[in-house]
Amino acid sequence: MSAPAYLAFVHAPAAFFTFFAGKIYSTCTLQQPNPPPNRNKKRTAVGLTAALAVTHLIQAVWFLLDFLHDRPAPQHDILRALFSLLLWGSIAISLSSTHAPVWHPYFAAWAVGGFLEIPIVVLAGTRTGRNFGGVRLAAFAGLLVVGVLLGTSKPKKRDEEARPLLGAAAAEDDEAEPVKYGTTTSSTTAGQEDEEPADRDKDIKEAQAKRLADEGGWIGYLRGFAVFLPHLWPKGDLKGQGCLLIMAADLVLDRVLNVLIPRQIGLVTDALADRSRMPWREVLVWKAMTYVQSYAGFRLLRYMASIYVHNYSYKRISDLAFRHVMALSMDFHSNKASGEVLKSVEQAHALNELLEMVLFDICPILLDLLVALWYVTHLFNMYLAWVILTLGVVYVWMGVALTVWGQPKRRIYTEKSRKENKTVYESVYNWQTVSYFNRAPYEGQKYADAVKATISAQWGYFARVFVNYGSQSLLITIGFCACSLIAIYEITYYGKPVGNFIAFVMYWETMMRPLKTMANSYRRVSSTLIDAERLLQLLNTKPSVADRPTAKTLKVDGGCITFKNVGFGYDAANPILKDISFVVKPGETVAFVGETGAGKSTMLKLLMRFYDVTAGSIAIDGQDVQDVTLSSLRDAMGVVPQDPSMFNVSVMENVRYARLDATDDEIFAACEAAAVHKKILTFTEGYNTKVGERGVKLSGGESQRLAIARVLLKNPKIVLLDEATSAVDSATEEHIQDAFRQLSDGRTTVVIAHRLSTIMHADQIMVVDKGEIIERGTHEELLARGGKYHELWTKQTTKARLGTEDLIDLSPPDTVVGDETGGDDPGGEDEAVVGVEPIVGDESAVGDGVVVGDETVVGVPEFPANRT
Repeated sequence: MSAPAYLAFVHAPAAFFTFFAGKIYSTCTLQQPNPPPNRNKKRTAVGLTAALAVTHLIQAVWFLLDFLHDRPAPQHDILRALFSLLLWGSIAISLSSTHAPVWHPYFAAWAVGGFLEIPIVVLAGTRTGRNFGGVRLAAFAGLLVVGVLLGTSKPKKRDEEARPLLGAAAAEDDEAEPVKYGTTTSSTTAGQEDEEPADRDKDIKEAQAKRLADEGGWIGYLRGFAVFLPHLWPKGDLKGQGCLLIMAADLVLDRVLNVLIPRQIGLVTDALADRSRMPWREVLVWKAMTYVQSYAGFRLLRYMASIYVHNYSYKRISDLAFRHVMALSMDFHSNKASGEVLKSVEQAHALNELLEMVLFDICPILLDLLVALWYVTHLFNMYLAWVILTLGVVYVWMGVALTVWGQPKRRIYTEKSRKENKTVYESVYNWQTVSYFNRAPYEGQKYADAVKATISAQWGYFARVFVNYGSQSLLITIGFCACSLIAIYEITYYGKPVGNFIAFVMYWETMMRPLKTMANSYRRVSSTLIDAERLLQLLNTKPSVADRPTAKTLKVDGGCITFKNVGFGYDAANPILKDISFVVKPGETVAFVGETGAGKSTMLKLLMRFYDVTAGSIAIDGQDVQDVTLSSLRDAMGVVPQDPSMFNVSVMENVRYARLDATDDEIFAACEAAAVHKKILTFTEGYNTKVGERGVKLSGGESQRLAIARVLLKNPKIVLLDEATSAVDSATEEHIQDAFRQLSDGRTTVVIAHRLSTIMHADQIMVVDKGEIIERGTHEELLARGGKYHELWTKQTTKARLGTEDLIDLSPPDTVVGDETGGDDPGGEDEAVVGVEPIVGDESAVGDGVVVGDETVVGVPEFPANRT
């Protein structure tokens, strides 16, 4: 090959690969775009690049005219004109459509093109004029000058007070530095996940962008996912490794058979055209190849192997995510939406899809395209390869442009669809409210309007989708027609075998598949990366409470609980507990009382080590809870919460959850002790009755007694009762109190009480106010002291006598309100006691009166008729 021919073949590919490599590098390293250039400079760059393309277009037309006059030009000159036209035309379009480009790839392409253009012009000699050699050299020189000026330009300084508050305000000024919010600039890309009005993945995308910036590019970002590799690679699993080997072999075999099968069909066609023999061998080889590629052959093995590998990695990642979530501390679960956590665990499959997509879908694309270009060149000539390459470039560009064009309509359609779903959800969820106000017709009309709006928006979006699909389909049809004409021309005038045309037709779909994959791969990769980022973010969350490396198993002898100068706050600036100290002796019952928000439940959370104290220490039998394992600490305790939660399984399974190896008889005994056995037997299926999600089919008292039965079955040394009777009626409370006495017998018991009548017999009662213990003693001692406890007791007992928790003032103007001293009491409470003494303990008032609730109230005067 002569030097001019060699340079002609090398020129366009060298400039293209330089530009492509620069683009890849700038993307991987997150190079920031230069400030928006001066409009005239950018127009000059676009114009000079387009001029290069136009010169090659004119030259290609001249070559076509020469061919029609039987003066064919050298093939290397024709191919250079065609490929250079494609190259500089694509770069000009790319540059003109980019607002703030990274200039390095463009400058590098111009430099390489200009450098190779010099020897081409010199070797062309007298043909330089027709080859536009001088024009191109001038264009390259101008581009290099403009490139230097653009690459070194600085952002124009602006008056800070004149700087717009929103980035959109700067859009009108091409010379303005783009205002950035966050860590990355936003851009529109083909197939990019639409930025819908209520973006559910906004936080994840922001975290993804931040990690990209912190890692300095995509290479460092993707390296973060290496933490999953030990769980994706079947280490020590020979069967899994064999399956991966089968998948890799199929990947290579598929690439080979994609070429050989169409070629073999062409050979069968050539043999049939001979008509001198039956082409048994060619047909058998063809069918053998198709068998290997079918699901009855090697592809079946590949499919089975991929399922095994997918399930293996899915199991490992799902198990890792679930165990990690369950090991996280209460602060995580309190602050994180449960739906988001569940979604993160469910995204384990995203890593499988990402790995399979990259290895078995995206990576083979480039190989398929290169093989396709080589193969069609082998079958016919490089002109056919140029048509296919041009078709690919235009196809991808069209996909970008039409996708961007359709995005606004998609956003509207998605918004209307979500509004429709929200309407039907809210109507069904609030069915009772709709029925109360007889608004079913109104809700029906509202839903009909929402459906109508969704359908209208759908048509608007689908119209653009159809234009997209139709345009791309038309482009492929035109490209296929052009390729077919070139192939037929080669067969007709240059003696190419007819079988080559058949092979090309059969291979066409194999060539088009990578183009379609490229058009859809960005959306898939983007969506999968978001899912994987969500899972990675979850696994990178560390529990705030964890076992120390030296943690030992808790040994509970008596169950002595010691709080020593304990301080704690969920927020460092807002302490909840301050210098809390007390001792609960083995077997004692200690109660905490106080107003809501005083810090009572927080003490139980610290005892179970859902949080760690910020000051002081908590010990059980002399062992600091931070020095023992969480598992042994929580095994030693049984908790009856204020609102017990049940699994949607049978009563039997819910109670057995406390001790999984418990027998049915032990469960029956625990339920009898909790005074709920007889009630369970009245259920439709007895102990096999399902309780509903979170136990919604049970009453409050039934849930509480089942929770007590679970703790009785567990038989812990320490029992914690957190306002377990705050939401039940008096009759149910009596049953629960009997169960409590059974539960507390011989155990160290800590009670948080709302109803003071439930803790009268506690060994010690502590009054908590604003995070401090302000009183402590027995029931009688605290009443005699006349402090806060006496105040709380008086309020509750006087309310109980009138049978209400929220009594308004119904007394005549001259009655006693708030205390027993008579007369007006400006400092009294809102609750009213009408001419009665407080009922203490289980005493009942007798005499003339009326019955209110479960109590007899005496001495109640008749209310005037106009009082309500």
